[in-house]
Amino acid sequence: MIMNRTSASSPSMGLTLATEATAVAAEPRVMRLLGERLELVEDLWQTVLRSECPPPQAERLLRMKDLSSSIEGGAPDQASEQATAEIVQLIRDMDLAEAIAAARAFSLYFQLVNILEQHIEEDSYLASLRAHHPEELNDPFVPPLASQTEPATFRELFTRLRALGVPPAQIEQLLLELDIRLVFTAHPTEIVRHTVRHKQRRVAALIQQLQQSQLINSDDRLNLRQQLEEEIRLWWRTDELHQFKPSVLDEVDYALHYFQQVLFGAMPQLRLRIRNALALSYPDVTPPSDAFCTFGSWVGSDRDGNPSVTPDITWRTACYQRQLMLERYVAAVGDLRDQLSISMQWSQVSAPLLESLEMDRLRFPEIYEERAARYRLEPYRLKLSYVLERLRLTHQRNQQLASAGWEAPGETRPPLPEFGQGALAAAPAPELHYATVTEFRTDLELINDSLQGTGLSCEPLANLIAQVHTFAFCLASLDIRQESTRHSDALDELSRYLQLPVPYAEMTEEQKVAWLLTELQTRRPLIPASVQWSPATAESFDVLRVVHRLQQEFGSRICRTYVISMSHTVSDLLEVLLLAKEAGLVDPMAQRSSLLVVPLFETVEDLKAAPAVMEQLFSDPFYRQLIASTSPTGKPLQELMLGYSDSNKDSGFLSSNWEIHQAQIALQQLATRHGVALRIFHGRGGSVGRGGGPAYQAILAQPSGTLNGRIKITEQGEVLASKYSLPELALYNLETVSTAVIQNSLITSHVDDTPSWNALMARLAASSRSHYRALVHDNPDLVAFFQQVTPIEEISKLQISSRPARRKSGAKDLSSLRAIPWVFGWTQSRFLLPSWFGVGAALQQELDADPGQLELFQQLYQRWPFFRMLISKVEMTLSKVDLDLAHHYVTSLGRPELREAFEQIFAVIAKEFVLTRDLVLAITGHQRLLDGDPALQLSVELRNRTIIPLGFLQVALLRRLRDQNRQPPMSESAASDDGRTYSRSELLRGALLTINGIAAGMRNTG
Repeated sequence: MIMNRTSASSPSMGLTLATEATAVAAEPRVMRLLGERLELVEDLWQTVLRSECPPPQAERLLRMKDLSSSIEGGAPDQASEQATAEIVQLIRDMDLAEAIAAARAFSLYFQLVNILEQHIEEDSYLASLRAHHPEELNDPFVPPLASQTEPATFRELFTRLRALGVPPAQIEQLLLELDIRLVFTAHPTEIVRHTVRHKQRRVAALIQQLQQSQLINSDDRLNLRQQLEEEIRLWWRTDELHQFKPSVLDEVDYALHYFQQVLFGAMPQLRLRIRNALALSYPDVTPPSDAFCTFGSWVGSDRDGNPSVTPDITWRTACYQRQLMLERYVAAVGDLRDQLSISMQWSQVSAPLLESLEMDRLRFPEIYEERAARYRLEPYRLKLSYVLERLRLTHQRNQQLASAGWEAPGETRPPLPEFGQGALAAAPAPELHYATVTEFRTDLELINDSLQGTGLSCEPLANLIAQVHTFAFCLASLDIRQESTRHSDALDELSRYLQLPVPYAEMTEEQKVAWLLTELQTRRPLIPASVQWSPATAESFDVLRVVHRLQQEFGSRICRTYVISMSHTVSDLLEVLLLAKEAGLVDPMAQRSSLLVVPLFETVEDLKAAPAVMEQLFSDPFYRQLIASTSPTGKPLQELMLGYSDSNKDSGFLSSNWEIHQAQIALQQLATRHGVALRIFHGRGGSVGRGGGPAYQAILAQPSGTLNGRIKITEQGEVLASKYSLPELALYNLETVSTAVIQNSLITSHVDDTPSWNALMARLAASSRSHYRALVHDNPDLVAFFQQVTPIEEISKLQISSRPARRKSGAKDLSSLRAIPWVFGWTQSRFLLPSWFGVGAALQQELDADPGQLELFQQLYQRWPFFRMLISKVEMTLSKVDLDLAHHYVTSLGRPELREAFEQIFAVIAKEFVLTRDLVLAITGHQRLLDGDPALQLSVELRNRTIIPLGFLQVALLRRLRDQNRQPPMSESAASDDGRTYSRSELLRGALLTINGIAAGMRNTG
């Protein structure tokens, strides 16, 4: 067996108690909380199993858990081997029903552990808000901000900035420009059903109440315990698997849940915390706008590779988002009307408010007749009654628009222009409903100003105004995304219809750019009306038309960004701008655009070419004027997206991260030379292999001088649940992201400019890429290895996403496979290969040339945030790898004719793992992986052991399922090698349940 977990000296740990050595090393409070709550979770889990399973079955499941707890995490000993053998035998003796019960039991266990860990994170954050005193924050032995790795609160950050002597004017200028955008996406897909998430929230709330033991008596405690058991038993009897493939609108509903349940209430608290922190350290500094942190969404608007996202779906998504916001505003205004019972007999009222009441009386005579007598001397209640009526009418209009569809002209809008016939949207005529969110906000601010003028304040009103600034009527801005060839294909079809001398597809890049720029600057329509285009081309045209319609009805904020995936050239951007011009989104005469076109550079080659592409665009006066028109300040603003997933799949972890780092520096230098403000959009996934990891450290590791207070980040799949399922947890994430952006923008460091370090990283990236590609792209057996020894094909059968797992249906090659299932498959089989492979070989190559480089690596780990982030991510990933279990996948699932080739591939992976682990330990100075973060170390060790039975279960079920799939499809059932007869659908169901369980245990899909 291979020494493959944290280290040879890793201690054995059960699920309730850690060893004394680990307990001493770990942060005491977290360890205490984890110990106490694990005991509760285990007790609940055992009680439920004994209640819901036949006694012999329950005892076997508990035995499997006990055996997994006794398996050593490092070099295997005889006891560990015996425990593993007994687990395997227990699984072999199971029939299918019991195997499914086992998969469900361990999945339930991990989801309960996830709940308690989220609560511990939340409690730790609240404790950090109370714990620090100013004198502690000025301690000279605290790490300098430039190299700090632990997340900071607003109070900690501003106190330390003041101690460092950062001038208030510099702080105020940055806060004025602070622009943080978090974009929710539907992928990687959330594997847990919406129904189960509701159960989890209920269980989480009950656990939290139960933990507040000092506040409740023994009877209440017993009652809560009974409720918990009851809720978990109901959860046990709920199907974990999605009953049907979710539609895009199902995914929209799921993503928006976090806004409804958590974020709507969290954002005013974030505003309050930054204002309070500033008041303590920089009382004269103007706080940032209430909308310094806003949200976007790809759910319902990202059509790259997803034919289910149509213009109609995007329209309905926008209407649904506005519906949710209007309903929240109606409830909030109703509460305000109840609260603001101020009488004119006892308080003054501002003249502007009284004037507005007179105008409202004329516009809404029915409301005046209905409410005037009741609220004759209560002007705030009367005003809020008018506000409620306008919200009701806005909601009514929204429902009509959702039903009518995007192609129906608005009642009070100019008709939608044919292509090339329209310019930017005209100002809407006055209406009784709120035509814009500004009108609503103005009414609220009128009330607030009147209150403040008489010495009063109203926190719910201030919170509502902050929410309106943050969410407007649209809740989240929709980013359109489409793959670049869709636009070039549409223009090629158009050029052939117009009989251009040279069809678009046959033009050189220089010819394309010249033709596109010429057409962009002419008022003549290019696209004729009433032509029957191919479905793909018609949809490409319609997408821009629906964006124009959305902006007409909802304002530009609803949809102002168009992301072009697989961007390679200048023409890729100009193509979209030309189509936007034809839809009325670009005015060639005024040189104005209401759409920001964003290139997404994904592969290593595209990242290297990005500066040259943008240099050509920035040098064009017409393009510069367009990007200036999209900026609120008038300074040209360019948003650029950098893709972590495909560059990692293409070249490996180290090479991908270095090329993205270098591209950011080069693009920022280019933008500075051209006087362009740059906003980098980071397409991070949940896993390390897709750019994931702790957000605070990742932001601090960005090259100095590239943020300038602006950042945009995707939040994907299971990350949403881990960050935004609890209010304080959401606030913790939002606050630490904000402090990291402020910190990176203010604390300049020149380590990124060290030539020798950059040269070293360039060599490491090239060596790592070569080693990674030799295995992943050049080994002819790697694709078969991946398809056979991971559950990739079964993952594609999970009903968890509206988007196909492959870019091209029917294709089985690596290039057609999306990065998400690529990472998902390796994670399930415990290789986690995309997140670390190639790093060790690259480091060792440097050490072979100069053994003294180890000291330099150690120095870089201490002094360079980027290098520290790289090594820390690799260390965390390696701690989750289990090559003993991974080898079991290879030997059990690999076809006999490929056994020798697969063993060779595994030997390469195992050798690289040992090399990488040993070098990471040498660089960090740790004895065991994750010694620097004992709480995370304990969590990973807890999961690594308990997940072992699920891995063996998954292999057994996959083997039975695949054996049956290779038999002639004469019937649904067939005999397996143990003589039993199983239903193929039930075998697949069992395999999918193990995928759910392992994803919960790893806290990760893709």
